[in-house]
Formats: sequence, C-alpha cells, structure tokens
Amino acid sequence: MRTIDLVVIAGSHSARRGPEMSDIDVKKVLPENKPNFTKILYDLRQHLSLTQSEMAKELGISQPVVSLIESGGMRASRKIAEKILELSKNLEKEEAEASEKSSFGEWLRDQRAKHNITQAQLAEKAGISQLTISFIETGKTQSPQKATVQAIEKALGKGLPTEVKSEISEETEVGGLGEYFGPFPTKDLETNVANDTPGIYVFYDILKRPVYVGQTSDLKSRIRGYQDFFWFKSPIADSFAYIVVKDEKLRRQVEAAMIKLVGENAIFNKQHKIA
Repeated sequence: MRTIDLVVIAGSHSARRGPEMSDIDVKKVLPENKPNFTKILYDLRQHLSLTQSEMAKELGISQPVVSLIESGGMRASRKIAEKILELSKNLEKEEAEASEKSSFGEWLRDQRAKHNITQAQLAEKAGISQLTISFIETGKTQSPQKATVQAIEKALGKGLPTEVKSEISEETEVGGLGEYFGPFPTKDLETNVANDTPGIYVFYDILKRPVYVGQTSDLKSRIRGYQDFFWFKSPIADSFAYIVVKDEKLRRQVEAAMIKLVGENAIFNKQHKIA
C-alpha cells in the first residue's frame, strides 16, 4: 500500500552532443531492423522540449532537414542517424545519474543494455513514447499502466521479475480510495488514461511541485480541456498523476483537502474555486 507525497523535488536535466561515433560503435547500436528515425527524432525533440531549429543546432544540421525527416519526406543519412542516437544516449546517461530509485526503472535500463538499444528504439518497438520510457527509468513514473508494462515486456521478449511486479502493485494500491497511476508526461495523456475514468488528479511542474489539483467523472475529457491553456506544458505542467475514485462525494472531499494541503503551490486552483 502506498502513501502519497505531494511534494518531491527532483532535478532537471539537459542533453548535450557527445563525440562522433565510429562505424564499429554504430553497428553495435543500430538494430538489425532499420529504426524509424521519423518517430525517433520527433520523440527525442519532444522529450527535450526543443523546437526544430534548436534540435537542428544540436545535430549540426539545418531546420528544414529536421522537418523533412520528421514528416517522412527524407530518410536520415547514416551520419545524421549516428548523431541522433548519440544525442539520445547522452540524454539517457544524464537521466540515469539523476534518477530516483525504482526497481522497474533499474530492470528496464539493465534490459536495454543487454539488448543494446536506446530508449527511442525500445519506444518505437513497444509502440509508446520515449518520454514514457524515460519517466519509468528515472523513477518519475511509480505506477505505470498495465498496457505499458505489457508492451515493454513484449518488445523485450521478457517478463518482469516477480519482485518488480509486487512493487508496482504496492505503489498502485491506495487504501480506502482506489488505484493510483502516474506520474505520466502530460504529452502522453491519451495512452495513460482510459475513457470515462473518474478520479482525482494532480499536475506537477518540472520540479515535481503540484500546481493544480482537481476531480472529475471523466479524467481524459477534463484534462483534454486544459490543452489550450498557456500553462499546460513543461516546465509548468510537466506531468500528472491520478487516483481512480468512483464516488463523487468522496472525490470532492479529497480534492478540497488536497488543495488545502498543497497551499500556495497549487497556483492555478485559485482561478478555479471548488463550487
């Protein structure tokens, strides 16, 4: 059974270009099935919150080339592919150094190392985003969706150890309320919340401070409604978590209590008073 910590400070990080890779290194990194650099490049850029122009500078290429690769209008050359994979590896290394302890995250990093694949390559194979992989490996996501776990197991061809499954189960259970899930990247709403799910939710900034608390009978629809708000993006609304609670009266009571507890940190609740 888990307890809820509303304020957990976690370090932020950035990625830098590393040295050029040799042909031997590239052969070790590239899988037998040619990776889809259209998706890999886009996911990596979203992960870093970079514009196409900023990503172009990181890779030493022009913005139109980034645009063409992401749109599928151009295939990444071997040299560009090497740079993309190197940038991804540098990011993963920095995140691993700053990560919180997580059995699932440690297991996943170990399995990727054994398969010699990057986060981006695993994400492509599993049909999920690189951000999702990153959140798990760094310990940001403590309670992932079952579908995400299953997709990762299938992509790696290996099931989670019993002790890891037990830890995830303990994180998910919130006695007297319901199941807890998250935190997840706000960009990955669609894959992490089922339709018509009732519950209590919290948005966190990039330092894991709560900035908004709410409750609703339909989490996906409610959170979609924030997508046009100026603050609904990193670093202000970097991630979200929720507890599935079916009883409306209980949801409202817990929401009111949580807003009082987080106080001044829930800066956007002041604009949305509880009725």
